[in-house]
Amino acid sequence: MPDPVRRPGSNIWRMWFPFALVVLFIIFIPSVMLFGLNLFGRESSVNLWLEKTLRLSYHIPIPWWGALLLFLAPLLLILLYFLKLKRKAMEVPSTFLWKKSIEDLHVNSLFQWLRNNVLLLLQLLVLLALLYGILAPKLHGARGVGKHYILMIDNSASMAATDVAPSRLEWAKAEAIKEIDAADDNDTGMLIVFNSRAEIRQSYTNNRAALRQRVSEIEQTHRTTRIEEALNLADSLANPKTSAENEAVKPSDPDPGKERTYAAPEGVKAEVHLYSDGRFPDVPDFVLGNLDLHFHPAGSSDADGRNNVAIVDFNAVRDETNPSQIQVFARVVNFSDHEVNANFELTVRVEGGPPRVFRKAISMAKYGPPPQAGGEAAKPDQPGERSVTFDVLDLDDQSEAVLVGEITGVNDIFPLDNKAYLVVGVVRKAKVLIVGKSNPILHAFFDDEATQQIADVTWMSADDFANPDVRRNKYLDPTRNGAFDLVIFDGCGPDSEDEMPRANTFFFAYPPPPYKLDKSKKVEKTFVKGWVNNHPLLRYLTSLHEIGAGVVYKIDDLPPRTPRLLEGDNNLALMFALTRGSYTDVVQMFPLIDDKGTYNTNWFLQPSFPIFWRNVLYTLGNVSDAAGEEMLQPGNPKQLRPSAAVKQVFVTPPGVNTKTAELERIGNRSDFDYQDTERLGIYKAEWKGGGRSFAVNLLDSEESNLQPRDAIQIGSDTVIAGETRRQTRELWKWAILAGFVFLLLEWFIYNKRVYV
Repeated sequence: MPDPVRRPGSNIWRMWFPFALVVLFIIFIPSVMLFGLNLFGRESSVNLWLEKTLRLSYHIPIPWWGALLLFLAPLLLILLYFLKLKRKAMEVPSTFLWKKSIEDLHVNSLFQWLRNNVLLLLQLLVLLALLYGILAPKLHGARGVGKHYILMIDNSASMAATDVAPSRLEWAKAEAIKEIDAADDNDTGMLIVFNSRAEIRQSYTNNRAALRQRVSEIEQTHRTTRIEEALNLADSLANPKTSAENEAVKPSDPDPGKERTYAAPEGVKAEVHLYSDGRFPDVPDFVLGNLDLHFHPAGSSDADGRNNVAIVDFNAVRDETNPSQIQVFARVVNFSDHEVNANFELTVRVEGGPPRVFRKAISMAKYGPPPQAGGEAAKPDQPGERSVTFDVLDLDDQSEAVLVGEITGVNDIFPLDNKAYLVVGVVRKAKVLIVGKSNPILHAFFDDEATQQIADVTWMSADDFANPDVRRNKYLDPTRNGAFDLVIFDGCGPDSEDEMPRANTFFFAYPPPPYKLDKSKKVEKTFVKGWVNNHPLLRYLTSLHEIGAGVVYKIDDLPPRTPRLLEGDNNLALMFALTRGSYTDVVQMFPLIDDKGTYNTNWFLQPSFPIFWRNVLYTLGNVSDAAGEEMLQPGNPKQLRPSAAVKQVFVTPPGVNTKTAELERIGNRSDFDYQDTERLGIYKAEWKGGGRSFAVNLLDSEESNLQPRDAIQIGSDTVIAGETRRQTRELWKWAILAGFVFLLLEWFIYNKRVYV
């Protein structure tokens, strides 16, 4: 029988299996190289090259040892097939055995062991698809070259709302990364993060990897939302009127590695991508200029985007006749589109005692138009609102109490504003030193029982103040150590600025150094013609034009714009305030009693006089006798004034495992500033011999109104909400899908062979 005719290319066709293995090996090599570069910390530089040449990037999200095991899997699979040799018992002719023996004389080849194994190829394809899926490749789009773009991301409290999963802030970060990935290599980007304040997290750069990293590091805050500072930061480089770093100051030969991006004299046109829910006031006085603003609203625009109930006011008042009783007020609003029935719980905790819980049921109408009387025009939509009042009896007025108000029985998208905090503290008295001759008017006020409840007064005569030894012991040493909040000088004062107390001061007819009193310069028989209504010392005062003085001393060399609290004819300064570092010096240029011992003014006969001096104690003496500690919002500094002269204050923020901050006394200041008020809750300040607590609350109706805005007003421009970037494509999903298809095909072929 003649030999069959061999078809052309039949030998090449028989080599399909080793050829397929070689192709798979070539496909495997890039993944190994990328993993090795990642292992040696070269991922960023490789990504830059990939984005520049192929518009690709990669990232290995699993630990290195896990990725190493996965990259060794193809080799282990081939090794298993090599070791897998099963001989089947079967009857064959002797000539067949001779033929096989001759074949065994040839070199044992791996391809002879793995001869034409389709299952092996499919399994290798599955592993390769999994490897490239782990590399997480991305394909980047392009949108032009040479542009500047600024990412402005809002991380205020309202961005913690969960109407878009997992939160509005995480959504904004993901959208900003899309914009980064869509940028061209010649595009330069900047990142500004803002809340009640703003900061540049990344200055202009074309390093997209660094920009993505800065975006991913943005953390949620509890602060309120303001955009003015963020716009000013962007404006500083975009518009020439505020550009400080322009080409005019660019050095001709910058040091290598220290090159910077400078604004051109005419400014830099920039696209601004704003990611926020828009819960900030409009900015009517801002001019966009070179800024091309694109607003990307965060949050759901349907009913879910405003499903929130909030506490917007929380305070307390102590009963004047019974200090052990306080009345607590709370205001709750409903921003949802449905009626809400809930409970308001008030928890009162006094140190050393069990908590006391008060509860009231509340019902609030939905967000919508308020009820209208017949014939009235429709009003804008308003939230439902409810006020709650609690009477707390038998409260120890000598102990500090912490009050926590909470809305329960609701399930909204913003839990941060469902709680509010309040500290009912012990009265902090003003520490006052009065220096001068005996003055019956001052004695009448400061010896009064009502004044003694808010002030501890030390008297020092003019003779003792003139004695150097007594002056050092009773005045200089205590005032330098912060022993007093307020020092009153009646007709006398320090000789030099070095002797000025580390406290607020009030001078009668004797200006503080370096000013000198010239008694020959005076005006007689004058009345008050004008005063500053909004100054804290003049609150609640009326009919000041009835105040007259027999003699007023003149001072001519006051600094420009010095606040003149009381003023007479011809710009005569009757009372003015000077700033000295962190202290205030108030000067009244007419005495209460003249050198002859006669009354020089009728003011002490007016009802405004005791009110004025009570304002002096509260403002300059730092009195704190309110039932609740003053309200403080996140991010605002807290000024602490210990009840004694101490060098250190320790502040512990709320939460578990929080770090206590140690505040050191700065220079000649008697108070301490605590800056890290980032979390909502109760903070505990302690010092040697005492301590006090203070509360940080959101209590902002605008921040709690979570409905995303569809437009914002910046200057004369109305910016409409726009679409977000969609260019970036995640390729790892397709790699995983291909691996799944290969796995199904392998399973099908394997089972077909088993059953044949």
